[in-house]
Amino acid sequence: MTQTMIKLLVLLILAACVCIPATGLCASFRDLGKDALVSDPASWGAVNAHDPSIVKGDDGKWYVFSTDASVGDVHKCGVQVRVSEDLINWEYLGTAFEDYARDCAEAVAAAGLKPEAHQGLWAPEAIKAGDQWRLYYSASTFGSTRSAIGMAVSDSITGPWEDRGIVIRSDANAVSKPNAIDPCLFEDPSGKQYMTWGSFFGGIWLTELDAEGFATGEPVRIAGFRGCRAEGSYLIWLPQTEYYYLFVSYGSLSEDYNIRVGRSKTIEGPYLDANGRNLADLVAANEDRIGVKLMGGYQLLHDPGQGFSKGIKAPGHCSVAVEGDRIWLCHHTRTQSLPGYWFALQIRPMVLSRDGWPLVMPMSYQGEDFAPVTEIPEGGYNLILHGTDSNKEPKRSERIELADGKIGGRGTYTLEEDSRVSLVLDGVRYDGAALNQFDDERGGRVMSITAISEDGQCLWLSEETRHE
Repeated sequence: MTQTMIKLLVLLILAACVCIPATGLCASFRDLGKDALVSDPASWGAVNAHDPSIVKGDDGKWYVFSTDASVGDVHKCGVQVRVSEDLINWEYLGTAFEDYARDCAEAVAAAGLKPEAHQGLWAPEAIKAGDQWRLYYSASTFGSTRSAIGMAVSDSITGPWEDRGIVIRSDANAVSKPNAIDPCLFEDPSGKQYMTWGSFFGGIWLTELDAEGFATGEPVRIAGFRGCRAEGSYLIWLPQTEYYYLFVSYGSLSEDYNIRVGRSKTIEGPYLDANGRNLADLVAANEDRIGVKLMGGYQLLHDPGQGFSKGIKAPGHCSVAVEGDRIWLCHHTRTQSLPGYWFALQIRPMVLSRDGWPLVMPMSYQGEDFAPVTEIPEGGYNLILHGTDSNKEPKRSERIELADGKIGGRGTYTLEEDSRVSLVLDGVRYDGAALNQFDDERGGRVMSITAISEDGQCLWLSEETRHE
């Protein structure tokens, strides 16, 4: 080989290296279980993100703020921060607070946190108010209602953050009253700001905020009641439907978390599901009957003979990004095959049914272009029926054949304009949409379908065959 050829080869290798993203920007759900990630926060990417809240910064980038948690408990406390330009590759930036015990001292003391025991901050949320960014966070400990929601401000979404004190607090052993955790910040179409908050003990509450970002007036209970298993609320408003949508996670964060939604024409509710049931009537005994269940734990059957996928376990504590007519669900998840201390965030496209219900796509977002679907490939599909239960065991897909407009011997499907799909399965009608996606475990392109029945039960169909 000549010297010129060697130089050319070196240049080609360097060019290829430049095109390969750093591992710290790319660690994702598929990387869960890789022990090498644990001790190197620069490599975390989407891994170790729990209770993620998503917001777009002034720089046009997407930011996710999340709970102080990590595999092996090796994280620094003080609210985790991540950034992405494409909703696919995430970079871990570190913590919002350099010394949370000092910087958030009032909330830390109110909740009785022990920084020396590595008790950190939970479920943060950022919102822009005029020229100011506000960061809300929870201080509490597991199983306690001695909790506080604090707020810090900054001129920049990347900080530095100056703490302004407690917005709402709750007392210990007040199990029938609101628990001051899990803040979600919301600005209505008129510019007025609100916060939803609360958890298992006393339900989910709505509080109006004053011009300085603090609670004003009396809170209103909008979901759940004493003994319910609802937390991690998130509120959006869509101009397409003129509905407010309240997303809530039911169940245990490590076992049967699942994501539900109700909607209302007014911000104070009532938030109703597809059957007209009020989320404010939710108690432990009727959990399986209230709220449209969008997704819970599941496993997809891989190519015949190759077994099931790694699977999703306990997806929940979601946030939602709305950009024009695009809607994105951001949530954390565990897997069916790894210990529960492995978790990561996922971003999933959402579509609206004809009746205005937000539906989640089967695969996480991997850069698909949302081009209109003109044909549904025939062949084997994975069918997931999400049902209405808070399932600890995964909903395992069953293989079903789509061909000539028929779904096996169980029904029919029709592709309509704008990628809309109408289905009849086992005598039940479903309305949904199709999207070409990338298989987030196996790679390759697959056809995805998401749909909802008139009584609010959701299904997924995911193509078995992968296309390059």
